Amino acid sequence: MQSKKPSIEEVQDLVTSLEEASELPDRGKATKKVCSLFDSNRRVVSWKFQEWDYGKKNVPLPCNARGLFITDEENPQIVARGYDKFFNIGEVPFTKWEAIESSTVGPYTVTVKSNGCIIFISGLNDGTLVVCSKHSTGPRDDVDRNHAEYGREYLLNILHGKKIDVESFAKKINRLNVTLVAEYCDDSFEEHILEYSGEKAGLYLHGINSNLPKFDTWPMDKVNSFAQEYGFKTTNYFEVPNIHSLKSFLNKCSHEGTYNGMEIEGFVIRTHLLTNSQDFFFKFKFEEPYLMYRQWREITKQYITSKSRVLKFKKHKSITNRYLSFVIPLLEKDPELCEQYMKGFGIIKLRNMFLDSYGMSGLEILNQEKIQELELKNSTDFNVVDESTKFLIFPIAVIGCGKTTTALTLTNLFADWGHVQNDNITGKDKAMLMKKSLELLSKPEIRCVFVDRNNHQRRERQQLFDWLAQSRDDYLPYDTNIKVIGLSFASHDDLDRVKKLTIERVLARGDNHQSIKSSVYGEQKVLGIMNGFLKRFQPVDERKAPDNLFDYVIYLSSVEANSSFTNSKTIIQKIHEKYHTLIPEIPSNELIDEALQKSLHYKPTTIKVVGGGRCKDKNGSNKNGDRNQSKSKKPSPIYFSANVDERNDIIKVVRDVVSQTNQDKDNSLGKLFTENRDQANFHITMSHVTQGKKGTAEEKQAWQAYLSRYQAQLEHLEDDQLALIPTNDVIKFKPHKLCWDSKIVTMVVQFHGVSDSHGKAFPELTCCNKFPHITVGILQDGIKPFYSNELCERIFEHNHPTSDTHWVDLNEKEIEARICINLQ
Repeated sequence: MQSKKPSIEEVQDLVTSLEEASELPDRGKATKKVCSLFDSNRRVVSWKFQEWDYGKKNVPLPCNARGLFITDEENPQIVARGYDKFFNIGEVPFTKWEAIESSTVGPYTVTVKSNGCIIFISGLNDGTLVVCSKHSTGPRDDVDRNHAEYGREYLLNILHGKKIDVESFAKKINRLNVTLVAEYCDDSFEEHILEYSGEKAGLYLHGINSNLPKFDTWPMDKVNSFAQEYGFKTTNYFEVPNIHSLKSFLNKCSHEGTYNGMEIEGFVIRTHLLTNSQDFFFKFKFEEPYLMYRQWREITKQYITSKSRVLKFKKHKSITNRYLSFVIPLLEKDPELCEQYMKGFGIIKLRNMFLDSYGMSGLEILNQEKIQELELKNSTDFNVVDESTKFLIFPIAVIGCGKTTTALTLTNLFADWGHVQNDNITGKDKAMLMKKSLELLSKPEIRCVFVDRNNHQRRERQQLFDWLAQSRDDYLPYDTNIKVIGLSFASHDDLDRVKKLTIERVLARGDNHQSIKSSVYGEQKVLGIMNGFLKRFQPVDERKAPDNLFDYVIYLSSVEANSSFTNSKTIIQKIHEKYHTLIPEIPSNELIDEALQKSLHYKPTTIKVVGGGRCKDKNGSNKNGDRNQSKSKKPSPIYFSANVDERNDIIKVVRDVVSQTNQDKDNSLGKLFTENRDQANFHITMSHVTQGKKGTAEEKQAWQAYLSRYQAQLEHLEDDQLALIPTNDVIKFKPHKLCWDSKIVTMVVQFHGVSDSHGKAFPELTCCNKFPHITVGILQDGIKPFYSNELCERIFEHNHPTSDTHWVDLNEKEIEARICINLQ
C-alpha cells in the first residue's frame, strides 16, 4: 500500500509555520530539538507542542501530530509522524458521545491499547534506519534510558532473526513514505501498569502513518499483515458497524473491567469524520483496576521519597492502606528495592507480592462485596461528624502557656475525654506518645484525647501526623473517622508578652513542673531553656504542611492573667459550634472554674530531665537505668541559602504568569494561590551538608568555602540559637524560568555570585545545585521541596517531561537575596 508523498513546498510551508510557532511566548508554542541519527551524519529536527494546546479550537497548531521529525536539510522531508493527538471519551467537547455520534461514520475499528513506550520507525532514501521515541532519536548521554536506542536494538534483533536486510527494510519504508508506530512493551527495560514479560514482551505494531502534514493512517488489516511479515507483534482488533454497537460493547467492558478475561488498559477506536473522511481516533480507558494500580505506584514513590505515611488518596482507602502496611516494611529493609523502584523496576513484582499475600486479584478485590461496602463508607463518611467520630487534640505552645492546665481542666469536665502527657513517656520509642493516645482513644468510652506536647516546631507537628498515619490501624478500625484539632496557644505577634508572662509563671511554679525545675537548674538555666523554646517557636500556618493537615485550628491567647480559664471556655465554645456531637452542651462558668481549680492541684509524678534522655519517678529513681546524661549538642549548619527579603517580588512574577496561563484541567498552577500553597518564605539553597560530606569534589570544596567564610559566626553559636542566621553577604539574581507540574512550582534563577556589603565578590561561594532555583509552592501534600531538583533535571537536562510538566520563560528585573546560615 503506497502512501502519497507531499511536495517540497508543502513540507517547507509546514517547517516555516513550525519555526514561527517556536517564537510564540506561550499558547501554540512549538519546541524544536535537533537530533543526530544512529550510524549516520544526517540530522533530523524533532518538533513538539505543549500538551495542553492540543485539541483547543482557539489554539491552531501547524500540525496536530504527537511526535514529528523532519530532516534538517535544504529540502526538508517528513521522516517520522505520530498520530494526531487523540483524547478519551468525554475528555474534550469533540469526544463526547453526542459529538462522536454526529461527526463520525462507521464502521469503528476497535484496537486493544498497548501499555508501553511509543516507538516510531522509518527510513531514509540511503537506507538509514530511523528509530525514534516520542520526541527524540539518536545517541544521548543525558538520560538513564534512551528509549529510541533500546527500541532500535530490539527491532534489529527481530530483523536479524527473520534474516531481513536492515538497509533494504529502511529503503522499503522510505519508498512507502510511512512511519511504523509501535509500542515497546518489555518489563526488563521499563515497567508500566500491565505486565509484559517473556513471550508477551516485544514491539507491538499498531499503526502505519503516511508521512504527510495531515493525518493519514493505514487500515488495521494492512498493519497486521506488515507486522506478521517483518516479525512485529500484532495488535488485536475488531470492527463494529455503528455507534450503538460500539457503546454497548464499551459499556459491557466497563462493567467487567476486562476484555476476553484479560486485564488491558483500554481501547483505541479508529474511524473517519463524516465531513471529509479524515482519519479520526479516540480512546476508551478502563478506570479500574488501573487507577488503583497507578495509585499504589505513585504513593509507593511518594513514600520512598518522603518516608512519610501521611499520603492523601481519595479512592480505595481501605485496600490501599493494607497495601502500604504490606510494602513499607519491605521498602524499609531493602534500599536496593527502593532505588530500583524509583528507576521503574520491581513495580509489578511488588504489587503482585501484595496481591498474592492478600489472596485476590485486583478485579476480585474491587468486586468483593465487603470491600466495596468499605470503599463506599471510606469515600463518603470521612466528611461526616457523628457520634462515632473520634477526636485528637494537638497543642502548639511554649513552656508556661498553660496547655497542661487547660488539658486537665477539659478532662475534668468531660468524662469521655482522655489526656496523655509526653513527659510521662519514658522509653526510647518517641512514637509511644501517639500509640498511648490511640490506645486510650480506642476505648469505647473515650471520644477525645488531648495529646500533650509543646509541638512548637513544624517538624514536631509533622511527627504527630506521621505517627498517627502509621499506627491508627493498629488501634482503631480503618473506617473510624478521626478529626484532629489544633490549639494554638501563642502567635508571633504576642511572643514578647508571652515570653515575659511564661517566664514569670515557670519561675513562680518552682519545681512543680515535669521538665523545668528551678532547684535543679537554677534561674539562669531555666531562663536559657525558656528562651530557646521561644526562639525556635514556629506559629501555626494553615496554608502550609503540616499545619494544613489539621481539620480545625482554635486560636488562643496566653497573655491574660487568667488565660487557662479563658482558653478553656474558648475551646469549649468553638468545639461546641464546630463539632456539636463532641460537646453538645456548654458547661457553666462555675463548673469550668471548679474543673480548673482541681487541675491546679495536679502534681507531676514523673520527672523529665531536659536534654538528658533520663526520666525519674517522684522518688528520684532513674527509670531508664544508669545511662549517663547526654550532653546537649552544639548547633551546626545544615545548609546555606540565599533568602529573599521582599517576598512580594517573587509573588508578583508568579501571579503575572498565572494570569496569562490558561487554567484548564491539565494545568495545576492555579492551585498555588487559590489553595494557598505558596511557600511562606523564598530561598535558593546554595550548599547543603550532604553535598559537603558525600558530594563531588567541587561540592565539598564549596561547602568548606562557606564554613570558612562564616567561621566567626559559627564559632559563637549558642545552644538556643535561632535556626536561621542572616549574614551581611548578598546575591542579585534574575528569575529565568517558572516550572511546574501537578506536585510543585519552581522558579529557576540566574545569578553571578556572592558579594559583601562593599561589593567584594566571593566566586568560591557557588550554588551546588545544577539548576539554582526557588521552590515557590508545593501543590501536592507529602512532596518535599527537594523534588524541585528532579523537576528541573527532567525538563532541562534529561528532556523527559511528563504530560503535566509546564514551563515558561521569564524576563524580570534583578532581585536581591541575603546569604543565611540554616542550623540543625
